Amino acid sequence: MPVPVAPTHEFTVADSEVGQRLDRVIATRFPDISRTRVTELIAAALVLLNGTPAKKGAQLLKTGDTVSLEAPERPAVEAIAESIPLDVLYEDDDVIVINKAAGMTVHAGAGNSTGTLVNALLGRGQSLSQGGDALRPGIVHRLDKETSGVILVAKMTRPMRTSAKPFANAP
Repeated sequence: MPVPVAPTHEFTVADSEVGQRLDRVIATRFPDISRTRVTELIAAALVLLNGTPAKKGAQLLKTGDTVSLEAPERPAVEAIAESIPLDVLYEDDDVIVINKAAGMTVHAGAGNSTGTLVNALLGRGQSLSQGGDALRPGIVHRLDKETSGVILVAKMTRPMRTSAKPFANAP
């Protein structure tokens, strides 16, 4: 089976791009490549400025500069079981409530596939809801990596009860 070749992009800096940051120009010219991805490509010496590996994304471009970059596809990210201790505040058949520590990413993503809350839950043999994204099973959140806080995780997917009357006693 042939190895996929990374797409190579080449361009000469336009007058309107002179004085702009290298990473911003690449991300503008190639919207399918994020600035985070550009930073990764620079670190891997896959971005060349005038034939030399670019040192950083903040480099300012000059008239006549040539840029070339290889952007190989990232390997598919998947949630994998890992043995990571968790601070479990509550658990029943339907949900588990975790006190997420600052520094822990909730789910795998680009450039971050290990040490996640999802991986820790899978590592304890936890069954999680399979609704939605496979990398975010049972989790809808707004807790960034550096944010600590309580997170509620659905353990199973089941239809909502239609007979329940939420707020029945509300004024």
